[in-house]
Amino acid sequence: MTLNDIYLVSQVVAVAALVPSVLYLAVQVRQNTLQARANAAYQFLEATGSINAVPIGNKQTAGVIRRGLEDISALDPDERLQFSWFVGQHFTTHGTVYALYRNKTLPESQWHPIKKDILTLMTTNGGRTVWDGFAAKGLSPDFVAYVESLLESGEGSYSLDEMLGVKEEAQ
Repeated sequence: MTLNDIYLVSQVVAVAALVPSVLYLAVQVRQNTLQARANAAYQFLEATGSINAVPIGNKQTAGVIRRGLEDISALDPDERLQFSWFVGQHFTTHGTVYALYRNKTLPESQWHPIKKDILTLMTTNGGRTVWDGFAAKGLSPDFVAYVESLLESGEGSYSLDEMLGVKEEAQ
């Protein structure tokens, strides 16, 4: 066996040893991606759960949010601050989750209800006021452009009136 033959055999052995390593690495990357997606979904649920726990656990705060959504100008200065901070936190959380969605860490199935939440907030007087006065100026330009294009798309939102029973009371 010549030196060249030994060299060729060593190259074949090296390639044969490399293939399982590359396959193992591919499996590990896939598992890591799935774990990152699961973490992103969990973090979103935790963040929105924390935000939503405030009005759920306090009727007075829930009333401020409901009235603020209808007409922010009807709130006193302290309530306006409370409402604006609450809605602003929602927009900030949505902006962060949008980055996860755009980076394909959060799947479309989990983004869909968030998109509807954004549209719902944006179709209220108070939500739009907070957006124009704070969120559109302080959040990522990519997210702001996305929300504006979403509004222009004409896609529907949840109906807060139906959820709150406003139409039923009017009848």
